[in-house]
Amino acid sequence: MRVGDYLFHRLKALGVRHAFGIPGDFALPLYQALERSPIQPVVVTHEPAAGFAADAYARLKGLGVTLVTFGAGALNMVNAIAQAYAERSPVLVVSGAPEIHNRRMDVLVHHKVRTFESQLTVYREITCAAAALNDPRMALEEIDRVVDAMLRWKRPGYLEIPRDVVFARGARSHRAATAPRQPDPAALREVMAEVVTRLNRSRRPVIYAGVEIERFGLIEKLVALAEKLNLPVVTSMDGKTVFPETHRNFVGIYMGKVGSPEAREVVEGSDCVLMLGAFLTDVSTGLFTANVDRASLISASSEEVSVSHHEYPDVTLVDLVDFLLTSRAVKRRTLAIRRRTPSRSKERSGGLTTRAMVEELNTFLTPGRFTVVADVGDCMYACVDLRTDTFLGPGYYNSMGFGVPAAIAAELAWPKRRAIALVGDGGFQMTGMELGTAKKHGLRPIVILFNNGGFATLQAIAGQKPYFGVAPWDYVRIAESLGGRGVRVHTRAGFRTALKDALSSREFFLVEAMLSPTDLSPTWTRIADEVRSRLQRPAGGRGE
Repeated sequence: MRVGDYLFHRLKALGVRHAFGIPGDFALPLYQALERSPIQPVVVTHEPAAGFAADAYARLKGLGVTLVTFGAGALNMVNAIAQAYAERSPVLVVSGAPEIHNRRMDVLVHHKVRTFESQLTVYREITCAAAALNDPRMALEEIDRVVDAMLRWKRPGYLEIPRDVVFARGARSHRAATAPRQPDPAALREVMAEVVTRLNRSRRPVIYAGVEIERFGLIEKLVALAEKLNLPVVTSMDGKTVFPETHRNFVGIYMGKVGSPEAREVVEGSDCVLMLGAFLTDVSTGLFTANVDRASLISASSEEVSVSHHEYPDVTLVDLVDFLLTSRAVKRRTLAIRRRTPSRSKERSGGLTTRAMVEELNTFLTPGRFTVVADVGDCMYACVDLRTDTFLGPGYYNSMGFGVPAAIAAELAWPKRRAIALVGDGGFQMTGMELGTAKKHGLRPIVILFNNGGFATLQAIAGQKPYFGVAPWDYVRIAESLGGRGVRVHTRAGFRTALKDALSSREFFLVEAMLSPTDLSPTWTRIADEVRSRLQRPAGGRGE
């Protein structure tokens, strides 16, 4: 089988139906091979958007693909793929490359940086597996190796394919089905005995769930486990919606001092935190304000399980969840959650605020009908208080520009759902023109643009500065010029009406929400207060 044909055959078998990118001369044979497959090319306006879109697609479908040219294309996408690596999203970067004979002669060709290996070297840093297919005889085996590693680790992979290799015939692949990884039986018995003992001796156990629950397809098992043990559940910011937020066992998003107060009370009052697929980053711990005793922690990830200070590298998250689901040794608890009734704004009209927008969205969002996407900024941290069943956002790496491309990918991946993208004015100015791509493909995302005139999150920390402002674009006219609809709203009632109009629109719909530069979500207000207090401490003090 030809190398290009085999690649797209393998991707189709894994459920890929769309590939994001921009054609270039070194990638033309790849696009020609793509035409021979049922996978649809989605040509965007700028390579970073291809990376963000493929990342979102991977989060929903299990695997995303980008198709770009050598140098100017692939290197233009590095930040987006770095984010996918940091957030455990399996995106395959397929890059065209100069012919093999040019590489052997080391000639100067356009898009070359330092050497022909420079691009491969860069991508080795931000992928779990990378290969340049310079030998057609080994090409199919290398494709299998990279894709298998991506599926095992839920990280990006990289394939660099010279123009004259795409239609070359590879050696017949002798690839055997990847044998399922088996845990070490002795280690499994030991860790499970210790976990059962810890859970049964504890008085206030809690489940703290993170992003790997979704990446490894464990959402249904997590719900079953929480119901079996009847434990309260909190999630991390990057793990938002890995547990249903309407479930009686759900408490909130834990981010130390800056997240949900209810979640903080449950976690920091626990004597046994069962941390499943979550990671203690600066974001998830609320700038390291989390107060979780390592001695009370049972942590399970795709790489290992640890109980207090004991580490078991041969046992993983999947092993632990499967064991707890089938074990009869762990006792069921009486659920005890002290819930606070969320206070609502008294006014159903008046000026527009971030808090009022979230309240209106909580009324508007119908389960099963929407995929909520958030860019980086207060538009994402406001989502701590948003109740939805599906959420995409870069809750750890935090790169702006994710929102609009991710909304496009979400509607392609899950066409029965409407995408709602919450985007700041700064983030929109980076990738918002991809709404033209949405129009081209007949997509209808709803974009809610938080227009506070600049980088309000930074202004809340450092005060008003001239470099925190953004250019005052006419976002409504931009939306209309790209073939969609747009409306500017200044009031809560206007926002409510705009949501209804957006729902009935047959085109993509942009709602420009005019906000005060000082208006912030409760979560970012707490974050800003914490950062300001640290900046006032002497150098070398705690938290530096």
